[in-house]
Amino acid sequence: MGDFLERRAQTPLHGFYWVAGASCHLATNSASILEAARASFGELGTPPSAVDFSLRFWVDPLGRSGPPWPKPCYRGLDHLVFAGFNSENSLLIDLGKRRVFGRLSPAMGADQAYWKTVIFPNLLTLLGPTIGVTELHCACVAQNGGGILLWGAAGSGKSTLTLALARHGFSFLSDDWTCLSLKDGQPRAWGLATRLKLLPDAAEFFPELKNFEVRASRNGERAYELEPDAQLGVPRSRCCEPRCLVFLERQAVPEFNLTRMSAAEAAARLEGDLLAERVELLRPQLRIIESLVDRGCWLLRYGGAPQDVAQGLARFCQSMTA
Repeated sequence: MGDFLERRAQTPLHGFYWVAGASCHLATNSASILEAARASFGELGTPPSAVDFSLRFWVDPLGRSGPPWPKPCYRGLDHLVFAGFNSENSLLIDLGKRRVFGRLSPAMGADQAYWKTVIFPNLLTLLGPTIGVTELHCACVAQNGGGILLWGAAGSGKSTLTLALARHGFSFLSDDWTCLSLKDGQPRAWGLATRLKLLPDAAEFFPELKNFEVRASRNGERAYELEPDAQLGVPRSRCCEPRCLVFLERQAVPEFNLTRMSAAEAAARLEGDLLAERVELLRPQLRIIESLVDRGCWLLRYGGAPQDVAQGLARFCQSMTA
């Protein structure tokens, strides 16, 4: 096997980033990977004395493999996780020491869209519990620094409602999974440079979508996958302080029925999103959920045009801040 991790390989390019509330050091020999990290995370102007996790990606100049990339294959043993793409592209994640090593082909190193939408989000999912970051199945929109988390299962309309709210003065943070961490005991929601995914029937309510092509997504589902800011003119937010959680239950008929939900019921639903972890990793995630449900939780049974629902939610938010 020789030096499989290429420890002697040179990775002279460095960057320090703020990733969902955790600090990160990235070393690589690829300027393209650094650019993808800058687009996905907040760059730290001053290197910290210590970081929460580190990434090292070496691009092998002799690599020949190119896209389309196969679905990543993950295998874990104790604190180690191996992520394999093909014979020339793989990652090794050490959860115990919070380090990631990667050996990649030049084509994968240059594929910034793939880093922003697949590699970086997947790494954060794997590392999250070890660095104080919890992922929840929520969309999130922000306004004036405060955010609304929209929790819902697949098909509950999170993405469509996110776009409708963005047309009512909110900014886009995420439309499917949201990263959360604690700062001074208070929850913070974080977004990555992911795309907005909308099913084809969304064009019924948003005619501008007809200017774009419906394609097969990575899970085989046909959908629009668009950059909210560049393609739809929707402003992005990178971070916000959640003000409340809204649990979505979509109805077949037009409706807008917003009722209070108990903190205990809300916590039980959110805990279902957590991956099975060791107790010492589960406790910090439960603390984040506990801080969230104290902000106020609501059940929204809704149906009809997403613009009408977004208008009702916008009025509700105004009443909370009045």
